[in-house]
Amino acid sequence: MKESSRFYSSLGLLIILNIVIKPVWIFAIDRQVQLSVGTKMYGIYFSLLSFSFVLSFLLDGGLTAFFNRQLAANQESFIDKSGSFLFIKIIFSFLYAAIVCGIAFLSGIKRWDILLDVIIIQALTSLFVFLRSIITSQQLFRTDAWLSVLDKGLMIILCGSFFYFPFTTGGITIENFLLIQIACTLMAIITTFIILFKKKIFFSLPGKPLFDWPLLKPVVPFAIIVLLMSVHYRFAGFLVERMHHNGAYEAGIYAGAFRLLDASTMIGYLVASFLLPFIARQWGRQQDINEVVLTSRHLLMLFSLLIIVTTIFLAPWMQQLLYHNNDEKAIAVLQWCLPALAGYSLVQVYGTVMTATGQVVQFSFIILGAVALNIVLNLLLIPAWGAKGCCIAGLISQGFCGITTMVYVQKRVQINIHLRSLLMYIFIAAILCIVYFYGSDMVSNKWLLIAGAGFIILVLAIVLKLTDIRKWRHIVRGL
Repeated sequence: MKESSRFYSSLGLLIILNIVIKPVWIFAIDRQVQLSVGTKMYGIYFSLLSFSFVLSFLLDGGLTAFFNRQLAANQESFIDKSGSFLFIKIIFSFLYAAIVCGIAFLSGIKRWDILLDVIIIQALTSLFVFLRSIITSQQLFRTDAWLSVLDKGLMIILCGSFFYFPFTTGGITIENFLLIQIACTLMAIITTFIILFKKKIFFSLPGKPLFDWPLLKPVVPFAIIVLLMSVHYRFAGFLVERMHHNGAYEAGIYAGAFRLLDASTMIGYLVASFLLPFIARQWGRQQDINEVVLTSRHLLMLFSLLIIVTTIFLAPWMQQLLYHNNDEKAIAVLQWCLPALAGYSLVQVYGTVMTATGQVVQFSFIILGAVALNIVLNLLLIPAWGAKGCCIAGLISQGFCGITTMVYVQKRVQINIHLRSLLMYIFIAAILCIVYFYGSDMVSNKWLLIAGAGFIILVLAIVLKLTDIRKWRHIVRGL
């Protein structure tokens, strides 16, 4: 019980910090950059960013997930191998840069200045995540909660000066936007190293041979998962810019909708980052994990329902609020893009369970099927539908992946699906649709309408016993 209480308390702190910081970064900074530099220029940047994400598995090769899981499962001897893992990550970073540049050259990429900055950012971010994984593996969840917002917090301060004090900074461009990200990620890495040193977690010098195959062999399935998930989540942004006759513009529209989807998946990503080491340790001790898994799913699915229904009914208002236009194509892209959040949420819960309990190979096959489905659909839909085609492909493939992982975990790991709660999700979604259908005309203040919808979800979750008020107390204590 103590372990669970500490988990929920730290998770509450993590979620609140990220709810405060990450939306400010996404909507006040990243969105403002798109408005400042233009849809086409931002579309080029987003395309190159998506391209770099697809190949980002080369930066890590699954090392972070594997290392985190082994440490969390009480294999403290892995700390002695930390130097080898860190050295391998550095080598992988150079390999990643070389391969990305090679493929970019063959693909006819022209904006090398943007691409090189993006490569550096990806390499530094990967190192930052690796260092944080050591902290979470030691169950230092509260420390990681603060670190999770450090880089974005620094970026908000520095980038904000370009928007609100342009007379001294000269205004924002894609180039200085990327340089700020590099500087802030470096500062976050240095801070994390200092914390590890104070916690007396040191990196030992790598032994010989540096590339120990018995050490790396178990990492291969994790590397495959990272590759497949990168392709699944990001490849569409690159494909639409390359395949559509107005590719840069379509990529820019897709980036505007994907920004909201990416922001919405933030909570699921944070929950998964806590779930992996927690479940790995509980599973290693042969303790029950049903409660934590179901609670995490309820949290993410209820949040997903609020986002999805809100977007479907209020997409025109959201488009005007965020991007200052009433582009019908962009509105339709929003409405088709955000429903994929439900599939994302299921994968973030049940994919994490599969990883933490050693079902890595099986998880790889499920993602492979989803990736194949996604690519085929994108190839068929993008030429005619552009960004909307990307959204439809993502909705179908993410839904397939989420449902498949959930069913697999129920059968092989004996995690109860809790069919009643699935029916309750449908009931709650129907109630929300009624609220928005009638409330959109009755309530002029859309923020008040959204807050009311969120309150209704909370009340229904308590009444239908999808959540336990005691767990909310643990979350509040974490603030």
